[in-house]
Amino acid sequence: MKKAILFAVAVVTLFVVFSGIALAASPQDIYNDYAAHGKLTQTYTDADLRAYLADATLDQYGDPAILTALDGIAQNQLSGGRGTFPFTGVQVALLAVVAVGLVGGGVGLRRLSRARS
Repeated sequence: MKKAILFAVAVVTLFVVFSGIALAASPQDIYNDYAAHGKLTQTYTDADLRAYLADATLDQYGDPAILTALDGIAQNQLSGGRGTFPFTGVQVALLAVVAVGLVGGGVGLRRLSRARS
């Protein structure tokens, strides 16, 4: 009985561990999605898009017009083209201004609160 339960737990664990690999999109799936609809209709992970860009078979046998457009879309999604802004340093400057203000305010309050003789 314990062996059966242990076996069932092992099977479920293996299923959970390897199901992500089985459900990953192949480079051909990404190409077919774009070729059929003119846009990507599913959400692909960064690993899926990197695998598509590195696939030599599609570069050899795919339609160059489709590949050019799809390469641009994949690179745009990988470079953070999903509405994110580049880091400009404003956040660090704002933190520095706040830190200087807090330290300066603390020093000023300490000087004002000293007992006068």
